[in-house]
Amino acid sequence: MRFPRLTRLATLAGMLRPDRSPVFARQSLGRRRRRRVAAGLGAGLALYGAIVGMPADAATRTAPDPQMTTVIPCQDVMFIGVRGSGETPESSLYGMGPESALAWQQYRMEIPGHSASAMSIDYPSTPVTTLASPYSSQDFFRSIDTGVTKLEAVLAERSVNCPTEHYVLSGKSQGAIVTHRAMADMAAHPSAYGPGLMDRIDGVLEIADPDRLPDDSGHLYGTTATGTDHYGISYAAPFMAGNRYRPTASDVDTFWDHPDRWHTICNAGDSVCDFTVSSASPSNMLRGFDIHMNSYLTDPTAVRQAASDVAAQTRSRTTAPEQTSKPALA
Repeated sequence: MRFPRLTRLATLAGMLRPDRSPVFARQSLGRRRRRRVAAGLGAGLALYGAIVGMPADAATRTAPDPQMTTVIPCQDVMFIGVRGSGETPESSLYGMGPESALAWQQYRMEIPGHSASAMSIDYPSTPVTTLASPYSSQDFFRSIDTGVTKLEAVLAERSVNCPTEHYVLSGKSQGAIVTHRAMADMAAHPSAYGPGLMDRIDGVLEIADPDRLPDDSGHLYGTTATGTDHYGISYAAPFMAGNRYRPTASDVDTFWDHPDRWHTICNAGDSVCDFTVSSASPSNMLRGFDIHMNSYLTDPTAVRQAASDVAAQTRSRTTAPEQTSKPALA
């Protein structure tokens, strides 16, 4: 099922200067659902802007390791994490955000005998609050586009210089948008990368993905349900499309030969990845943003299980023993 543009948000959408090209072909919703979703989105953006402006709970943050870069020698596996909106390298673990850091720690523990390292993508990760101003709203979309460009650049460099290296990609929220759109874009332009790059990606971890599609392929974790009423906020709102790199309306199995390596983690009522459920009322939306920001660390079971399943994929595909040294990147 496809959904129409949220016409009741015309004023807000105009303020955010949406891209004029069509993003999704949608069929009509009933009038009641259109009103509910549109009202929920309007209230949700306001609530989200208020909430993400609050300082993160200090209890979930520890001193970060030095940020890693592509000077890391070639590995059996490189884990690349992309942080979420408003997070900085200084405020998030390994520079990639606490949820992706948790996934990396679980993953690393389960691939003994393999050399592996982690790095983050250095991009603006602009706060969602920029969407509230007509003067800064495009900064949010440029941030996404920059993240996609930089992630692709890292993979282009490493996949050529490290022709046997495998990869795991992880992102939460805005970081999940970046990884989702980069995967679709790279699959469409495989010649720009080293030999067999898309086959060397052992797993993609999409944590609270705003670009989540209804009934998408891959594995689903967390408490959300499947079906046509369960999808991310950018699927509901055309003006969340971005500038250059737009969300795909295609199921994962239409752009990647390995949808079994796609791992979506989403909890029920999350206002970003399970939008329709949370948009029923302002109170649901408020609760939904609390779920979005906190639930994946409060109960990390889903993140750990997804990372464990990716590790199993790595173990089945790479058998080289861990080496004491590997050639550095050229």
